[in-house]
Amino acid sequence: MITISLILIIIAIIITEKRGIPWFLYHHIGENGVSKEWFEEHLKIIDRLKMKTLRNRDVKTSLEEKGKLDKNSILLTFDDGYYNNYKYAHPLLKKYNMKATIYLNTAYMEDEKNRKFEYLSWKEIEEMSESGVWDIQLHSHRHMPIFVNINLERVVEEKDLLDRDIQYLYSGKAKIGYPILGKRGEYSSKGIIVTEHAAEKFKNFYDNLNLEYSEKIKECQKYIDTSLKDWFKYEDDTMAERRISMDLDENIRKIKEHCRITPTFFCWPWGHKNKMTVDIMKRKGIYGFVTTRKGTNSLKIDVENIKRVELRKFTPLKFKLNVLVTRNYFLGRVYQLLS
Repeated sequence: MITISLILIIIAIIITEKRGIPWFLYHHIGENGVSKEWFEEHLKIIDRLKMKTLRNRDVKTSLEEKGKLDKNSILLTFDDGYYNNYKYAHPLLKKYNMKATIYLNTAYMEDEKNRKFEYLSWKEIEEMSESGVWDIQLHSHRHMPIFVNINLERVVEEKDLLDRDIQYLYSGKAKIGYPILGKRGEYSSKGIIVTEHAAEKFKNFYDNLNLEYSEKIKECQKYIDTSLKDWFKYEDDTMAERRISMDLDENIRKIKEHCRITPTFFCWPWGHKNKMTVDIMKRKGIYGFVTTRKGTNSLKIDVENIKRVELRKFTPLKFKLNVLVTRNYFLGRVYQLLS
């Protein structure tokens, strides 16, 4: 016998069909990500389901004019700014008359004639923006981490000397044996600065321990907790706001300069969010905040907590299943709770 609860669930599924707004997160198209063949299949699925692709700017306009988004809408979003987004995704989006948004780290744009790290060039970004296919929005200028607690994760090894994030934490002066503490995206918190003097004190202590690595880490944690922590610098609210504001201002400035638009959506680097940072960005005119939290969004979307489903190597079948689940608001919320 069908229970009342099951009947209510079935009714909820029927009523909320096409009332969820899925946002999908891509990084790479091609190598290290979704293949261009699979990406085209994703677009074909969207086309067969007669879904409308929106850019972030379309979301803002719709919410301001109607207070909600159209049913059966979907957003395709790309983080960071990789060249393969232009090489593979751009022509396919044009082919199927669809739109997308890219959240751009503006510090890493390259010269297309001398590309080393496979990021986009400003020439390509300008073309993408002018095409009307793409919306260009914010993802921080540097996309860098900060230390946020004094928990020792490990120490710098030789391979870390070429790591951009590790070098940033030490202003380009990282050495083997320096401490790597708990870290998050630099928009997420007030930071802890390990000065060169403190790092050298740690390195000297670490190098003189005649123990197995795991035991050395334990002893070094005790050393940090009892002595070394007083040699660190701790940001206050004013220092953190100045650091975040400078990075955000540059992110905004670069996009305005090259794309002649004012970006109003911010995608959290690494998904690490923070209320203090939201307040800073709202004062600067930021309208929407995009997370990596799985789930779906309602027609009257919560612009401070936009949910997304991340796609790295999604097969077309897996993509279709995720679309069908997340365009149903009830099922999307269940998926969110289980994720």
